[in-house]
Amino acid sequence: MGVFSRLKRLFGSWQFIAAALAGLGLAGGALIFVYVYPGAPRIGVITIPAATVLSADSAYVIGQYLDYARRDGGIKAVVLRLSSPGGAASASELLYLETRKLRDAKPVVAVLNGLVASGGYMMAMGASHTYTQPSSLVGNVGVVSLAGPLITPPPGEEIALSGPHKLDGGSRREWAAMGEQVKESFAQTVITERGNRLRIAKDELAEGRIYSGMDAVRLGLADGIGGDSDAFRKAAQLAGLSGRYRIVDVNLEVLKRNFAAIAPLLTESGAAGSPNPGDTDAAPLTPAEAPSSLRRLLRYGELGAADPDPLPGFPLELDAAIGAPTFYYLYVGNAR
Repeated sequence: MGVFSRLKRLFGSWQFIAAALAGLGLAGGALIFVYVYPGAPRIGVITIPAATVLSADSAYVIGQYLDYARRDGGIKAVVLRLSSPGGAASASELLYLETRKLRDAKPVVAVLNGLVASGGYMMAMGASHTYTQPSSLVGNVGVVSLAGPLITPPPGEEIALSGPHKLDGGSRREWAAMGEQVKESFAQTVITERGNRLRIAKDELAEGRIYSGMDAVRLGLADGIGGDSDAFRKAAQLAGLSGRYRIVDVNLEVLKRNFAAIAPLLTESGAAGSPNPGDTDAAPLTPAEAPSSLRRLLRYGELGAADPDPLPGFPLELDAAIGAPTFYYLYVGNAR
């Protein structure tokens, strides 16, 4: 009975109760840190590498980033680290619309790093708030039109056309008028998005000038001078995040998700989808043989990857080579 009496007195003492409560508190705190904090609000960061020209391929990958950030309910705001001279008109317009769609779901704060011109600047118009560095180059609102040769070579006798402009799509005068419409649409997008913050006349805006970051803020083309840390604070403020939050690299998350879906094709011999699924000796697919969606992510998905020689003898792609009429929202001043 002596042993039980001593145990009863020990368990009933205030020292034991205090120690037990302290232990429970520490254990509870550890459980909260391990299981609750990982579910804390997150701010996603999307990085558009320096000098990325907006083409069909790069727009596909950037669109994947924007879509992932929009669909992930744990991401409460997004910081968009952007650097681009622009690119194809259709790709630029698509990314502006996708950025605006993301903005409709959660705050988007863009940081305009280095050169953010033409179609790159159009994409930034989809953000909730924009920061730039004093020496950044911003603006270049306008369009480059490629209409093909002045006189279209006549087709051979073996080619029959259903209409006089089936081959060339219209006269050069009509093409110039269409380019003017595209320019007006771009300028109106900037005017609509910037609203009463814009302190520059439409005619001057549409001249296609490029401005320093300081002038961009002065003229209302950007909201303030700042960098990544300012952008994260602003994103947290716009999202109403008063406490701690985590930062998630959206580029990396999208790349991991796509690799997880396609990894068996690249790593397992004879895996489903390999050249010979039933042949256990079949070699795994190489990245060059992987589906085009994965190749695009491999090409553009690495954090910090950039287009080598992004303006290799403008115009880009094959459009001009085959005489196809094309519009670009692209700053080409440094390519001269």
